[in-house]
Amino acid sequence: MIASIKTYGNFSTKDLDEITGRLKVLALKKNNVVIKEGDTCRQFYFINHGSLRQYMIQDDGTEAILNLYVDHDWAFDYKSFMTQQPAAAILLAAEDTELFELNALDFHELVKISDGFFRLGKIFEQAIINQDYQNNRITPEEKYQLLLKKKPAILQKFALKWIASYLGMAPETLSRIRRRSIS
Repeated sequence: MIASIKTYGNFSTKDLDEITGRLKVLALKKNNVVIKEGDTCRQFYFINHGSLRQYMIQDDGTEAILNLYVDHDWAFDYKSFMTQQPAAAILLAAEDTELFELNALDFHELVKISDGFFRLGKIFEQAIINQDYQNNRITPEEKYQLLLKKKPAILQKFALKWIASYLGMAPETLSRIRRRSIS
């Protein structure tokens, strides 16, 4: 956790004590819900170990994967957090997971204490970067290569059908791409 925070800037020991003192530890079992549809997101979650998946239920009852989060990722519902409106998606533990929770009020207090914490707002950029995988202007092969480069742990932690949905392709397409890249 501390190493992740340090990637956003130089923080004094006092600053790091401030943030760690405000964290709440959550131990989740597989399939425990972190944010349910209709909740308003008012927290950031740092995945100490484990994984989360964020999805919406489509009209046909299938899941559309919006995000897959692994160890040392920051997770939250970006749209709900920014607008303080109810979430349209579900965020749940894909396996037994330990999270550190930082609520928005504490985050705002930290920003008042030290400008260094303002840089933690770059966590928001992570939510936007993940949208690259749903970009229809890049080919399925390019999406897979991007995933291999930026977040290879996803390939070890999640079912193929979830990864395919996350990348915006059919599971058969992902299987074909993976076979070609291994050959």
